[in-house]
Amino acid sequence: MNPAPTATRREGQSKPTRIGEARPSHLVTTTGVGAIVDLPSMSVIVRGLDAWSAVHQTTVHEPRLLAKVQEVLGPQTRALRKAPWDAQESDSPWTRVGVPTTTFPGWVRCPVCSTVGPINEGSQFELVHRWGRRPDLAKYVHAQCPRQQQTAVTNRRPCVPARFLVVCEDGHVDDFPYIPFVHRTSTSPCPGPRLEMRDAASTQGPDVYVKCVECDVTANMQEASGRDGSANLPVCRGRHPHLQRFEPCGKALELMVLGASNLWFSVTASALHLPSGDTIEQVVADNWFVLGTQASPDVVQALIAAMDQLKTLRDTPISDVWAVIEQLRAIGGPQLPDPEENLLDAEWRLLSHPTTTDRDEDFHAEPTDVPADYGRLLRQVVLVPRLREISALLGFTRITAPERGELEPAKRVSLTHGRPTWVPAVDRRGEGIFLELSEPAVRDWAAAAERTDRIRALRRAYDQWQFNRGHTPDPTFPIARFTLLHTLSHLLIRQVSLECGYSSASLRERLYLGTPQRPTAGVLLSTSASDSEGTLGGLVSLGTRRHLTRLLDLAFDDAQFCSLDPLCAEHVPTSPSDALHGAACHACLFASETTCEANNRWLDRAVLIDLPSAPGLAFPLR
Repeated sequence: MNPAPTATRREGQSKPTRIGEARPSHLVTTTGVGAIVDLPSMSVIVRGLDAWSAVHQTTVHEPRLLAKVQEVLGPQTRALRKAPWDAQESDSPWTRVGVPTTTFPGWVRCPVCSTVGPINEGSQFELVHRWGRRPDLAKYVHAQCPRQQQTAVTNRRPCVPARFLVVCEDGHVDDFPYIPFVHRTSTSPCPGPRLEMRDAASTQGPDVYVKCVECDVTANMQEASGRDGSANLPVCRGRHPHLQRFEPCGKALELMVLGASNLWFSVTASALHLPSGDTIEQVVADNWFVLGTQASPDVVQALIAAMDQLKTLRDTPISDVWAVIEQLRAIGGPQLPDPEENLLDAEWRLLSHPTTTDRDEDFHAEPTDVPADYGRLLRQVVLVPRLREISALLGFTRITAPERGELEPAKRVSLTHGRPTWVPAVDRRGEGIFLELSEPAVRDWAAAAERTDRIRALRRAYDQWQFNRGHTPDPTFPIARFTLLHTLSHLLIRQVSLECGYSSASLRERLYLGTPQRPTAGVLLSTSASDSEGTLGGLVSLGTRRHLTRLLDLAFDDAQFCSLDPLCAEHVPTSPSDALHGAACHACLFASETTCEANNRWLDRAVLIDLPSAPGLAFPLR
């Protein structure tokens, strides 16, 4: 997998400095625009798209996904692009091929003398990076450290990022205001603040103290945490360091530790590649972003000869191709798919009715036998030995994760200063197993389950969850159906990861719920990689009747007990709790963020296994 270099810029430098590497897929899922990336000796924040270079970026062609992105961000968004990468680029420390970043947080701490201060004021801290082929050696050192005076600057211990940040509910993030926080109770101004940060052990955990050695005042960081901590902090300055701008805000700040999991949540849209045929019209439409701007047939012919995605047109007369381009240009370009249709709808239609004709090099599905003992639960099992998933980053949130499939959360932070003309995307190839549940059995069970005390408790927690976030609850939301599908998915993921050789974090789920008017019930478990060759087939082989029967048996046997029972088994959200799960925890059902598309919500072993706390609720498997 080709890594995407990251680069940072220091005050006074005319060229960026190469300081680390990240996987291309991470720039969409875990360390995208606005995310803080931990490097060996510093931390940085990924800059907005305005600072990215379009050089060495490949366009990802997926009309269905592009239509959905345009629906959310506007018609000016004309492309999905991969992270910039040039395989021929040297390891020069001054390379401009990569993703721009800025050092953040801007405060560091010397591990030798405990001095804490900003890196952009004076010469107290210095960036040392003289090894172009070793970006991991880039570091900040304390140039004025009294305990390292006899040590050369290049050999001094690297400073560590100051561990505290402040965020607000609108997605702003800023350096912790150490100086005003420490001096908030002082009666006279400090002439020249010099701060130290020290840890002190206690029976209730570590305490962190910040002291001004100039005026001898000390503050405990616990005074800035908790529900009352905001009162000891200034109001938000409206800072977006990834865009290098401030905007009016004034809301309350919340203390957050560097590296916290709720510091960045991606807002992504994803779609599976579906076969669309190789007609001239379809190929031209799929590549309209390239072909639609050309002025002559000669240029189009040169592009067809040079681009792999246009190779199906090489045996077609250029006059026919040009005629199609002119026809589409006359009507304003190809008509994109209906953006109102859910991205999952077309996938459901193809996965639930696999054929030998609807397939290509990036999609291949074939039905297999259903395990005999689970005929009441499963209607169909489909093996997908070849699939391609494309994901695009539309924005991000902080503190609160977006709902499943929510592309326009109220607190979504933009990737650019204005309206983006392109967004980062990644395509992954792999394999999967699709399970279609028996709709009549699911419908009858869900209708009865919605009237039970346990599902009603989840409904009240859902209403509270929506109220706490300023949303209006949807009375038609299918809680019982969603919990059944999601719990089955997580049970299988845990068993599959033990058998197929892939870790659970590399497996992904895709749930098909449909709508209240057209309900569906299906689960796609897949694994994929950014490599063009995809994966090795270890997952899809487990979808055959012999293996799947054994996996289901083991999954339901393991679900009978949890190492945290009876606490786990008896868990039911009670008012005013907004926990959206029942008998589920990290020991039995929870999965990693990269695996679960619902942030470990809507999970409950009781919907599949008879638990003493919920007798009669479980789906009748046989």
